[in-house]
Amino acid sequence: MATLYPDISHYHPVTNWSQVSSNCPFLISKATQGTNYVDPTLTDFIDGCETWKIPYWLYTYLNYGSELAQAKFLVSTCDSKVPKNSKYFVGYILDVEAGNTAANVKSALDYLNGLGKKTMIYHMYSQQAVYASIINARPDTCAWWEARYGNNTGSYNATYSAHNGVDLHQYTSKGTCAGISGNCDLNRICGSKNEAWFKTPLSSNTTSDSATTPTYKVGTVYTLQVDRLNVRKGAGTSYAKVAYANLTDNAKANAYKTGQLKKGTKVTCKETQAVGNDIWMRIPSGWIAAYYNGKYYIK
Repeated sequence: MATLYPDISHYHPVTNWSQVSSNCPFLISKATQGTNYVDPTLTDFIDGCETWKIPYWLYTYLNYGSELAQAKFLVSTCDSKVPKNSKYFVGYILDVEAGNTAANVKSALDYLNGLGKKTMIYHMYSQQAVYASIINARPDTCAWWEARYGNNTGSYNATYSAHNGVDLHQYTSKGTCAGISGNCDLNRICGSKNEAWFKTPLSSNTTSDSATTPTYKVGTVYTLQVDRLNVRKGAGTSYAKVAYANLTDNAKANAYKTGQLKKGTKVTCKETQAVGNDIWMRIPSGWIAAYYNGKYYIK
């Protein structure tokens, strides 16, 4: 089974949801363009992802001018189609490749970032300098997605890598994926955000089976309630532990040489992810269990 990260539209729709669900941990699809165009496969795409329980992202291709209005059209269109409290809709994306001004793109992205969803900004490799200020100031809930194909053979060629710091690299428009019609865009995860980040909606967008499950706010400082808490490279115990040498200086001052944090350590919440009934928190050094097996590890 191949693990693939395609982005699609009506030009290359899903034809076999069973195959796609086996090969693709998440999907990205075009939703709108401008302020009046809706991709004709949008409803079927959303219904398919919801039925097959595939996490998904929706993007708008930004025409030049009125970018904020276009972002609002994306949201209003998707709000009418995505089920309320969806467990699989992850967030919105701005597809920026029409020579859009940085100021207008920033306005549109700021609007999306205020909706409580994850976001992405996409551009071509050659446009990086134009949008560098936006990229560098993006919140942790926003990913940087860049296209660079090189010879565009359908496979990744390391000679044509993305800029340093890119989270998702679109490396071809001639890829193939079982269950998707024709050639499609394929991507690779290459930055600090792992696959789970792209698959998981913000915890505020999900509902819990337990009324006692806590909520944590990004930017808030919390205190460890347990001793020797592991820091991991992803949200969940299946991810490797972060070594002491790779902790931030502040974390090292409050950790054992094993890399485990001491009880009473102050941590700043950068992001949260729900894993079953557990809540994991990303701090500057990595991921830690905040609420695990019904117990508060962080308050």
